Amino acid sequence: MRRIAVMAAAAALLFAGCGGDDEESGASAAQSTPSATATEAAGGEASTLKIEADPDGAKAFTETKLTAKAGSVTIEFANASQLPHAVEIEGNGIEEETETVTGEDAPPLTVDLKPGEYEFYCPVGDHRAEGMEGTLTVS
Repeated sequence: MRRIAVMAAAAALLFAGCGGDDEESGASAAQSTPSATATEAAGGEASTLKIEADPDGAKAFTETKLTAKAGSVTIEFANASQLPHAVEIEGNGIEEETETVTGEDAPPLTVDLKPGEYEFYCPVGDHRAEGMEGTLTVS
């Protein structure tokens, strides 16, 4: 019963955080709209990292420096462009990637991350070589 209450509280927090972009992030001088955010669930047990490919079709992510808390991290990758993209997380013994998608969101990917530095990049074709990569710092 207690687990259900914790899950309900986590769901309520997630839904309360949705619903628009009333705030703008100063995380990227080149971007005015935040595209990658980390949301911590109740108790600090899990977080969600939202990553977005450039919606205009550039071989780029909208953010290149991300942070998350150590533990279970769910990656939600959105690709509104008509180029196929995915996200691969690599470092500290982890090498996991989302499905490759075109014009849609990938199914969520959950990984257990330890504190440290990770690379994230698009593993499709030459996208990484053309700059579609970034750094994820986990604390």
